[in-house]
Amino acid sequence: MSKLNGDILYYIFNDLYYSINRKDKQSLHSCLLVNKLWCEVMIPILYGDNSIKFLKDKSTIGANFKKQKLTFNYIRFCKYLDDIYYIFSNRSSLLKEEIYKLFISECSSIKSLCMDMLDYPIYQYPGVNISLSNLYELDCNIKEQNFYHELAQICRSIEKIRILIHEHDELDGLVELIEKQKQIKYICISESGENKKIAQALEKHANSIILFSIAVRTSFLYFLFPKLINLQFLKIYDGPLIHSRSNKLFNNMINESYYDLQILELKYVSLDVVINIIQNTNGNLLKVYITFADDRNQTTKYNQAIHKYCLNIKYVTVNLNTYETLEELENIFIKCHHLEEIDIDGDIFNIYKFLSSIKSAPLTLNKILLPCRYFDDESIKLFSARSKKTLHFDYHDRREMHKFIKYYKIIESY
Repeated sequence: MSKLNGDILYYIFNDLYYSINRKDKQSLHSCLLVNKLWCEVMIPILYGDNSIKFLKDKSTIGANFKKQKLTFNYIRFCKYLDDIYYIFSNRSSLLKEEIYKLFISECSSIKSLCMDMLDYPIYQYPGVNISLSNLYELDCNIKEQNFYHELAQICRSIEKIRILIHEHDELDGLVELIEKQKQIKYICISESGENKKIAQALEKHANSIILFSIAVRTSFLYFLFPKLINLQFLKIYDGPLIHSRSNKLFNNMINESYYDLQILELKYVSLDVVINIIQNTNGNLLKVYITFADDRNQTTKYNQAIHKYCLNIKYVTVNLNTYETLEELENIFIKCHHLEEIDIDGDIFNIYKFLSSIKSAPLTLNKILLPCRYFDDESIKLFSARSKKTLHFDYHDRREMHKFIKYYKIIESY
């Protein structure tokens, strides 16, 4: 029987590891006992994709470190240290710093840091030039700019970054860190004040950004939207709608094409903006989630845009506040063959016409999210008789939970 080399074994074990459930993964530990080659191949797979929490749960690492030398340096295989604070949260600051030093010095390629570590001068720890050279994601929620300045001298591979911006913040260190990265792909921003330097730094990565999520109170980032040509995920939480800001958003997005856009999530954004974005996609949208939209008189036009430009849609928010919008819902059901879930935003003009339209829904539809207030005994029975699809209640009034229980018993009978 021919022997498999280490590379082939790695691909086999790696595929096996990610194809079985969590409980069955325990059985893979027996591979460590076969021979030295199998053991060397399996160690990075079993420990490399797990956070420090895994090691703690398995008692590999404790507060009282054992003196005897281990067969493998397990710490070296850790990449994600995002759970470390919760495990050692009750330890003294001095002890936690020693633990952080240990991981910085031993881990060969850290991908993510826990927020607590940002309060320590980790950029001064031995081995930091190696351990953080491949840092992949970072939460930027501290104001100490020297930390970001020092990190900028080490890191060039950060792709995912979360930023918190307050009014009058001085963020020169963070600006430097952003500018020195090769390509940032995922950006999440929550801001309550303008910072033009951050905007200019992000502009450098406009071609590489595929996810852009912002919760805004100003409009200083809107000029970026025409430049995000490879965007796949766009999320905008615009706060309670201010028309001057909404107009700026519309002006920056009108006639811009987002051919790769797959997920669109918008809150407090005008339906004019939503429709414009949808019309300028390439039919690749898989999810459109809209809430607290303005311009309710545009709901029919919005529903029309869905069945005209989103034939591959799987999840969609629909408005059913007029007879015309209910007519367009049937068109969505007929034309969108991959639809799995609909979320009804706002009032339903006629609940019985809505229930009647369910018969036109594609077989893929399995979730309907709607306010429970529209249902009575007869409508529940009508829905259950006509459809075997899963009905999800969006039930907010706990004072009338007895009605929900009654409806559940009716549905269960079908």
